[in-house]
Amino acid sequence: MTHDRRFTTQKIGKRIKLVERMIFRDRLPFAPFRITRLTSAEAEPPLGADASGWEVIPWDSYWGGQNLNYLMVSEITIPRGWTSGKIALHLPMGEAGDIFTHPESLLYIDGVPYASADRYHHTIYLPQDLADGHPHRIELHGWTGLSGWPPDPTDQSKLFMKPCAVVSIDLATRDFLSRAEVALDVARKLSDDRPEKHRILNALDAAFLQLDTRDPLGDAFYRSIPRAAEALEVGLARAGQPMDVTLHAIGHAHMDIAYLWPISQIRRKNARTYSNVLRLMERFPDYTFSHSQPQLYDYTAQDYPEIFDGIRARVAEGRWEVMGGMWVECDTNIPGGEALVRQLLLGRRYFRDTFGEVETPVLWLPDTFGLSWCLPQLIKQAGLKWMLTNKASWNQYNQIPASTTMWQGIDGTEVLTHSLTTPRSVQHLPFPTNYKSDLSGEEVIGTWQSSTVKERISDLPICYGYGDGGGGPTGQLIRRAEAWQGMPGVPKLEFSTVRAFFEAIEGEAPHLATWADEMYLEGHRGVLTSQGWIKRANRKAEIAAHDAEFLAARAGGAVARDALTEAWKLICLNQFHDILPGTSITEVFDDARKDYARIDALLAEVHPLNGGTALANTIPFAKTRTVTLPHDTMVDGVTQNAEDGILIQQTLPPYSVSDPAPETPQAGLSIAQDATGTVMENALIRLEFSADADLIRIYDKTAQREVLKPGEAGNRLQVFEDRPISWDAWDIDAFFEDRGEVITGLTRCEIVESGPLRVALRIERSYRNSRVAQVIRLTPHSKRIDFVTEVDWHETHLLLKVAFPVQVFSPNATYEIQWGSIERPTHRNTLWDYAKFEVPAHRWADLSEEGYGVALLNDCKYGYDIREDVMRLSLIKSATMPDPVADQGRHVFTYALLPHEGCWRGDVLAEAYELNMPPRLIGGTGDGRALVAALEPNVVVETVKPAEDGDGLIVRLFEAHRRRGPVTIRFADAPRSVQPVNLLEEDAGAPLPSDGPDVTLPLTPFQIVSLRVRF
Repeated sequence: MTHDRRFTTQKIGKRIKLVERMIFRDRLPFAPFRITRLTSAEAEPPLGADASGWEVIPWDSYWGGQNLNYLMVSEITIPRGWTSGKIALHLPMGEAGDIFTHPESLLYIDGVPYASADRYHHTIYLPQDLADGHPHRIELHGWTGLSGWPPDPTDQSKLFMKPCAVVSIDLATRDFLSRAEVALDVARKLSDDRPEKHRILNALDAAFLQLDTRDPLGDAFYRSIPRAAEALEVGLARAGQPMDVTLHAIGHAHMDIAYLWPISQIRRKNARTYSNVLRLMERFPDYTFSHSQPQLYDYTAQDYPEIFDGIRARVAEGRWEVMGGMWVECDTNIPGGEALVRQLLLGRRYFRDTFGEVETPVLWLPDTFGLSWCLPQLIKQAGLKWMLTNKASWNQYNQIPASTTMWQGIDGTEVLTHSLTTPRSVQHLPFPTNYKSDLSGEEVIGTWQSSTVKERISDLPICYGYGDGGGGPTGQLIRRAEAWQGMPGVPKLEFSTVRAFFEAIEGEAPHLATWADEMYLEGHRGVLTSQGWIKRANRKAEIAAHDAEFLAARAGGAVARDALTEAWKLICLNQFHDILPGTSITEVFDDARKDYARIDALLAEVHPLNGGTALANTIPFAKTRTVTLPHDTMVDGVTQNAEDGILIQQTLPPYSVSDPAPETPQAGLSIAQDATGTVMENALIRLEFSADADLIRIYDKTAQREVLKPGEAGNRLQVFEDRPISWDAWDIDAFFEDRGEVITGLTRCEIVESGPLRVALRIERSYRNSRVAQVIRLTPHSKRIDFVTEVDWHETHLLLKVAFPVQVFSPNATYEIQWGSIERPTHRNTLWDYAKFEVPAHRWADLSEEGYGVALLNDCKYGYDIREDVMRLSLIKSATMPDPVADQGRHVFTYALLPHEGCWRGDVLAEAYELNMPPRLIGGTGDGRALVAALEPNVVVETVKPAEDGDGLIVRLFEAHRRRGPVTIRFADAPRSVQPVNLLEEDAGAPLPSDGPDVTLPLTPFQIVSLRVRF
């Protein structure tokens, strides 16, 4: 009560503010900076140039608006013996008003990169030998960032340059205030019934009574600092003991490779962040830093070799922890299964080749928007042991029950997984956490309070350092970490690493709860649809890489390894969690388009993917396929002229190359149109369209049942107003259906193909400022109905979906994910069910009851929702932030409806592969032999590629039906050896025996197996 009556906390807070300025004991002004403006982040700064004609920035003036790349120049001269304190540069250059660290600059001293200045790193400690009486040139190469959140491109405000100077740091004052600030923070955070709170306030009161704060502050103040510091430490020692809980303080800088800046800017940010880390390690011997993403290291090695040498030295010393597992911190819902493997293969190999066997075996994805259920198996097969995330705490409704858990994957593999517990308020979310702590009392104490496994876990990580755009820890943050050590009544805090944290808790793994599901993020559902073009580009690039690798493996001989590796690096780079999900600025996507063009060129070096008439069937299924040959191709048999070539029908073995050999199609394919509508049918299925071109009937002839719900039309193009509460490109919120309508506006409906190999109906509709054109196709041999769609879209904040109400009832639907499938509810019984109103899937989703079902397929979309008996696929989102022109213009995509007898395990997988991967027309001739084929229908051979080291082929397969038992793989020729390997292509078990061309092996549900095959 005494402290309340005497306002002790407020008094100490005011005293701290009063004396903060005394940390700088002396100031030595220097001349104002001169500035030259650069055209972009890619522009090389003219270091060392004559700056006499450049614009001067006077102190106490406004100098730069947003998105300015610049070089500033000045000069410092520090007299010998100027101070006995620590010398530093103080650079208060202004605050950009965003949520990051801008403005930020790389400081060069006499032409050598030294450290970084930004909003938080504004005091840069200098080598004492600069106090030599000689002039030294200082240059700041940097960027001002964007203004505000969300960024406002019309904001004309400018940064304000305060007087900069060389300063002398009084270390005793600095350290005393760091300790006092933390102690006061603890006292404010602890509840009034905690005795430590009052004893800490006793200690602070006693310390500041020793501090001479009488005006004018000067020598008497500095002489009193030792007495005050001693009083504070004596009082804190009497206040109590820390809790028996350890927080592992992990220095970190989260770096979004692209986001509100292009990749060219992150390459500059690398140097700014890493140079500061290296300088801080010189000052703080206990400080460690943990950092992920090999792509960033690779950029630094290319751009700033001297900084990279410093990193390499600290890694060897054990103070810089390399970790993360993947090439970039990628999205995990959208990339294909093989792409996730390549993220791990590229990432782990880079760290091993560059630094040796030092990588911490953790998959580090703190900011990824949901985690695919396939990940635990990939983690283990890549030689990793642990998983760390943060976004699981960003759910809108439900909290994952255990912050530390055993995450059980789709195949049963379990991985020790931790979700960060450091709290921080974020928009409207109920329990968000963060990976860039400021080490405040709220966040340090809250890290323990937010843990939901207190009965088992008393070691927790707390990641500190400014991030998203880099920055990392500051000297002030590191001193705060030191000041937390031994603080009474709160968790112990120690400098640590990701490895040390997981090693401290892994003994508790057998006692932890299991999470046996995907880690679905209840939020950011819009990322499955935003920037539709890049979703398509990624899907097509993954397929092209798959096909080029198979064809190169089939051809044998030397492989263009450098081109193939570069192509995969670019694919993986653009799967970063703010690029592929569509949540970056316009410039990022302009660059991505160039990357995808480069990928095509590189893959052509690996193996040409077009330019002949031999039919390359690159899917793992034998299928009767409709193939489009060039117009001038001469073949015998049934053909059909089409707009883009000559159609033939041919059954192709899996993973094969065949010469064209047209087959006679099944009879019964027809299309007819009159005033009442259009009828399209084959021997298996009948479609009826109204005069308005609505799809009013789908009748399955072989099953003798109606597919569509009575009185309902299929292929309904629905539009909803889409204005999320917080994050435009990221979110689709639960209220999106408040305002919706159906696109009608028929402008054209005509037959464009009449058989005998394909019939097609072209339908065009207008909507507001946009146009939708669809060609609906049917072939003789399949029930699959293709909707080949081209949209000219000029709407904003409107979400386009397609809906099919069907006569199927099931409480669960099945969705394809990488390396398997997942069931999700079609009802909204619980809040967990309700939250999944938009979910990720790859090529198909299926709604089946006993004996019958319907699958909705696509060739480049990822956002589905199936509620009760309505199946929907999200097509276009059209947000305006952070990219104001997102999704504007041309969209090309195909979706398909596949009614089927039985469940999805019949034809759905094969049809989805066929839709996505048409046969390639390549040069040469074919032999019609399957290079590799699975003899059981539950096995999918996903990948056939040359081994990374050139020793044989790698064949990667998985069990797709959740079935256990032996399976047989048949090769075109008898292999010399078949060796199981892990995802890094290292031996994993004994060689498998072969029986001529056949190899039999056991498989468990959804198991992935990789084989090195030598012929």
